[in-house]
Amino acid sequence: MRKVVSGFACSLDGYIQGPKGEIDWILIDKEIDFAEHMRRFDVFLYGRKTYESILKMGAQNLSGATHYIISNTLTSVAPGYALMQGDVSNNILKLKQQTGKDIAVFGGANLLAFLLNCELVDELSISFIPVLLGEGKPMVDVLNSHVWLELKDSRTFKNGTVQLTYTIKRNGG
Repeated sequence: MRKVVSGFACSLDGYIQGPKGEIDWILIDKEIDFAEHMRRFDVFLYGRKTYESILKMGAQNLSGATHYIISNTLTSVAPGYALMQGDVSNNILKLKQQTGKDIAVFGGANLLAFLLNCELVDELSISFIPVLLGEGKPMVDVLNSHVWLELKDSRTFKNGTVQLTYTIKRNGG
């Protein structure tokens, strides 16, 4: 079965955006091979706010992959993206059961909380950037219960970023 993998850059005090939505504090380390990492996925899931941010930045999606925007408020999305509405939990479960590469979650806190609450996330990868923001958008929104994690891997980069990868424990801590 395919895995749903959620990855975030996060400040040491737990924020994925600054108080004004800024992400300019995120350090990109040259040691990280993003192209290699992205080849692991052929489906990407975005929340509405992340999708709108991507459009504003002029970013384009990766060819050969399917990009779903999960939203109950949008009625259409840009070419190259597909809108996922309705029984999202069941739709993602069906995606997990299909053959293919793993599924990446690209933002945000609301989508991550929803997927964790539905027990659909299998792996969580957090790159902790060596900065304290003091306020901003937390990495995850409100959860129905604790989500226990098991450390799978850790990497430290020259710029001080620490990447921790966890698997989700399904039967509690």
